[in-house]
Amino acid sequence: MKAEKKKLISVIDIGTSKVTTLIGELKGDGTVGLLGVGVAPSEGVKKGIVTDMDKTAESIYQSVNAAEKEAGQVMVSAIIGITGDHVAANTSRGFTKVADPSKGVSAEDMRRAVESASRLLLPPDKQVVGIVEQDFSVDGHGGIRYPQGMSGGKLEVEVQIVTAATASVQNLARCIGKLKIDIESYELASMASGEAVLNEDEKEIGTVLIDFGAGTTEVAVFRNKLLRKARVFPVGSRHIDNDIALVLCTSAREAERLKLEYGMAYVDDSVGSEPVMLEHVGGEKKAQIPRGHLCEIIYDRVFELFKLIAHDLETDMPMSLTPTGVVLTGGGSQLPGITRVAEQVLGMNVRIGKPLYTGDHADQVSGPEFSTPVGLLRIAARNAMHRTVAAGSEGFSARRMLNEATSFLRGLFNKID
Repeated sequence: MKAEKKKLISVIDIGTSKVTTLIGELKGDGTVGLLGVGVAPSEGVKKGIVTDMDKTAESIYQSVNAAEKEAGQVMVSAIIGITGDHVAANTSRGFTKVADPSKGVSAEDMRRAVESASRLLLPPDKQVVGIVEQDFSVDGHGGIRYPQGMSGGKLEVEVQIVTAATASVQNLARCIGKLKIDIESYELASMASGEAVLNEDEKEIGTVLIDFGAGTTEVAVFRNKLLRKARVFPVGSRHIDNDIALVLCTSAREAERLKLEYGMAYVDDSVGSEPVMLEHVGGEKKAQIPRGHLCEIIYDRVFELFKLIAHDLETDMPMSLTPTGVVLTGGGSQLPGITRVAEQVLGMNVRIGKPLYTGDHADQVSGPEFSTPVGLLRIAARNAMHRTVAAGSEGFSARRMLNEATSFLRGLFNKID
């Protein structure tokens, strides 16, 4: 069967430890049937930034190839997750007068308001990669998602504009371009993770999402079903490996093994004196240490990370705005005892978030390390459905309007060759 006979949607999540590709089929009811999953070790990426284009391109190829073989389909375009401490979500506000108050707010009024909010003055090394969310006000009455048709004279809007380092985006695009895959859009990785692991109540009432990856940790705050804050810290689970290797004079590979086999995020008296064997650099000499010493090294790094997150959150919003607590996801969230440390530092309830997906091949993407790619697939499905609706309508849907505004912005700031 040819690819065009199915409504295919594809996503690529390029992380520090692995590249994940998902190929799905969009069904008539808007749900997604997962057709293929491809996972390959990530080479040439550090803290979400491409450091070796050839190695990165090869890693992407291996992941895409595996997904295509399982799906029996060829991938021609994809949505790409973007992360790194160069990525930022900036809140911006704009307004416009309603052109004809007697007829109410029009799609054109909405477009002009978003365009007004999107006029950012960026340095030459930054570019806009997308608009994440929207929240409208009509004559001072806020909290409106879709104001079209409402009566009023002044339309205001609040949007989250995602910006990234131009060089990093271009390098990533060129790596993907080597595979002749078109990029449909870039999506904020933390936004995608939230789509995958948070239920509607958590997004409505207020929740902090922490995606603990290998090279970065992404923090996102959701409230009233909107992304209210997003931040990327250039610290991940690989830094725990580095700490272990440095303190115990061993290799990064041996440090990772120790973490996975014996590591805990806190020191438990029941295992503190348990002996652990390790190999020093080069493997020529072995040593024995108490397991508690290993756990202390891990605890120090995890505690420091959550202290950074707590300080960042407290600078611009009280914890009372996120009453449902913290959802911790990503591969690093599987470290035993990590929720205990998070609750100790953040003072909130913490749970581990796994993708809320129960369809085809669910067993392959059930772990928290798949939160971002599963969320990207959900975003891709929603975008495809909006395009289908918009194509059959003379008017603008809200998503179509945002997509057009995003395209307009990309044309203004350092367009990728």
